[in-house]
Amino acid sequence: MKKTQAESDINLLRALEVFMAVADTRHVTSAATALGMTQSAVSQQIKKLEWALHATLFDRAHRPLELTHSGEILHRRAFRILNEVEDLRSDLRYVQSTSLPILRVSMLASIATTLTTGILDMVRSELAIPELSLAAGLATDHQLALNTRSTDIAITSDPQFDLSDYTTIPILEEPFYLVLPEGYKGETSDITEIARHLSFVRFSSDAPVGRRTDQHLQRCRVDLPRSMDADRASMVVAGVITGKCFAILTPSLLIDAIAEGMALRVEPLPFTGFKRSVLAIHRTGELADIPQQIAARSCHLLRQSFEKLLPQVAGDVIYHH
Repeated sequence: MKKTQAESDINLLRALEVFMAVADTRHVTSAATALGMTQSAVSQQIKKLEWALHATLFDRAHRPLELTHSGEILHRRAFRILNEVEDLRSDLRYVQSTSLPILRVSMLASIATTLTTGILDMVRSELAIPELSLAAGLATDHQLALNTRSTDIAITSDPQFDLSDYTTIPILEEPFYLVLPEGYKGETSDITEIARHLSFVRFSSDAPVGRRTDQHLQRCRVDLPRSMDADRASMVVAGVITGKCFAILTPSLLIDAIAEGMALRVEPLPFTGFKRSVLAIHRTGELADIPQQIAARSCHLLRQSFEKLLPQVAGDVIYHH
């Protein structure tokens, strides 16, 4: 079959990055959003790649998309190829840490406001890196950002992906608390009784914190009816401040709301508690000690905020720096 000009014009590395994004999300739309591309541009890159390799990479009869056998092979190889390319870039970019032209950091949306100013000051004044690129999102966004090499360091929580090519640096461990409207006057020792007066608003099960909460409630044999799901801490807290809902959250998920003066009542859980970890992740062997410095500064900034805004729970958090 004769190739068209459009088919022959392919940037193989970019096509592999697009392929990895689609393979990881299993949705063209999600991959396009993560990559800042249009859906049609992503589809065109996949089509070009399939033509160049003479192989069908996705079974499009299934939703979400499934990799074909050829796609599975490419997924394994592409990960290694992109790592090798980035290693080459690293050798050229990171001869000295001070020569790094830009540092890309992804972080949890719930702590982005708390960390941004302090991280920016550190990068400019202490690390002497001329440009900082920050991205706020969910923990699930960070897996894709790291795998497609669109971020250097992710400040995230409880990663649910293969970390064999990455180094993790613990930042803190934080307990979950019962979060109620400030005006709620009822007892807090019985979660079932609370649920008779207030609706439970929770993270969606697509979010790692939502899955962790659901799993813990199941272990504790606590069955709470679903009334509202959300994928952002700000949306969960918005449900609580209506005075009609309660939630189960950690200090880092609450800190923005407290900083904005939202009226909330924070109490210990009336059943066996559980925690989540916040950590920094970067590709092993890269960036010298910069990730360690970023993790330590993040820990300091979060601790400072907790002690100022949530002093009643700040001492329950385990800080690793």
